[in-house]
This record gives sequence, C-alpha cells and structure tokens, in this order.
Amino acid sequence: MLAKSRIYHSFWSKPMLQQRFGRPVKQQLESTLLFTHIGVIAAKRLGIEIVLHTDDYGAKLFAHIPYDEVYLTLNGHDIDAQFWASGKMVAFEHEPLGSCHLDLDAWVKGAMCRDIVFGGTKDLIVQSQEDASAVYEPNKRFVFDQAHVDISAFLDVRHARSSNEAYNCGLVRINNQQLKDIWLELYWKITHELNRKQTPGLHDKYRIPDLIAEQWALFHLCRQHGFSVECICDGFNHNQRARDIGYAHLISERKYEVDDELRDILRRLTA
Repeated sequence: MLAKSRIYHSFWSKPMLQQRFGRPVKQQLESTLLFTHIGVIAAKRLGIEIVLHTDDYGAKLFAHIPYDEVYLTLNGHDIDAQFWASGKMVAFEHEPLGSCHLDLDAWVKGAMCRDIVFGGTKDLIVQSQEDASAVYEPNKRFVFDQAHVDISAFLDVRHARSSNEAYNCGLVRINNQQLKDIWLELYWKITHELNRKQTPGLHDKYRIPDLIAEQWALFHLCRQHGFSVECICDGFNHNQRARDIGYAHLISERKYEVDDELRDILRRLTA
C-alpha cells in the first residue's frame, strides 16, 4: 500500500481527437485544460501527490500544468475510441495498489474529502452508486444480446442483468489486489470482444458499452464477490454531500460550456 496520498489522472487523446464526446476539439481542449488545472492545484494544496498517465499528445497539451510526474503510459494504446475508459484502465495497471484515479473533470478540494478517500480501508472507495435504467438497460442489451459477450466466468449474469445499479467512477481507489485484478480482467474481456467484433451499432450516439464494462461491472463484482465498498457521495443527493466534504465532479457535457466560470475559478486559485 502507499505511504502517502496519491492521485493519478489519465488522458488518452484518441477519443477527444475523434470527437468522441460530440463537441468540437477546440471547445473540448479549452475546458479540459481549465478543469484539469483546477483539479491539480486543488489536490496539491491538500498535500496530495498527483501524476498523469498519457500519450505524447497529452504530455504536450498539459505541459504547463504542475503535475508531480508525467508518464507516457498510453503511447501505443490502440482500441476503438468508443472505449474511452480504457486509458484509465491501462493507467490502473501501472499504478500501485491504493492510489486513487480521479477523472479530469473531478476535484478533491477539501481536507474532509481527502481524509475520507485516503483514510478509508474498505476494498473499494468510489464516488457514488447510481441507478439509471435509461442508460444501462439498452447498453446491457447491446453487449450481451447483440454482441453476445459471455462474462459468466466472472458474474452470475442472470442475476446481475436484472439490476441497473452501477458505480459512478469519477473517483476510484482500490485497496484489494484481487478486486483490482478481476475488474481489469473483466473490463478487457468485454471491450476486447466488442472491439474485435465491431458489432453494428457500436457508434450509435447513445451507445456507451464502456459504461457496462467499467461502472456496471464494478458494482456487480463487488456485490457478488463480497468486496467491501465506501461511496464518498450519495448518488441521490450528490451535490449537497459533495459540497459538504469538498468534492466536485462536473458531470455531463455541460462541462464544455462553462469556460468563463472555470476561468474565474482558476484565476482565484492562482492569484
């Protein structure tokens, strides 16, 4: 386990450059630079080490942001850009147990949040639990019925498929090596099969099978295998709990529309 608090970011440039998120690259770049810079400064003010796993493009893009270390872990990573979380999973493979992955648009900005995340001893520390039938149900049908991905070696699929519960992985810290290993194995099982088959419909606007491989799968691995979990936020009262502990996650595509607000925050932090 880690001797000190350590956050790592991951940035794989391929999804952004292929406009995976449906926004012009220039707009994505400006907002991403702003909210990433804010998150790095916030973490460092709390005494947290923060590093970046990226590729050559990302290293140049974030060159002015004061990371403690930048690793070119994602050079050569090549899979369909639809699997945007795969960069995070590659970084997970290279990080020590107990380090915390934070999405670029999420901030640990309060001491209470820091202490909850890094003081926790459960197998998994994660942002929150969520239940979104409109998101998970069609993607489950795509993964398991259209693409016929078999994950029965990992989960009781019949039981798991009846649930649309998942973990929001804006923040993820794993303290159990077995959980880390099995989650990575299951993630790559799903995404590599989908990538190989290139099932028709993979690039439909609302097709997000990555959510099944990452967030839905993690929830059901923990539930069925008995891993202990602590959610730092209440999924049904997220904003209030996040404010109380000093956490933020710029959820949804709105994060690409708040540049003026982000500029003001960054100015205050760097004044």
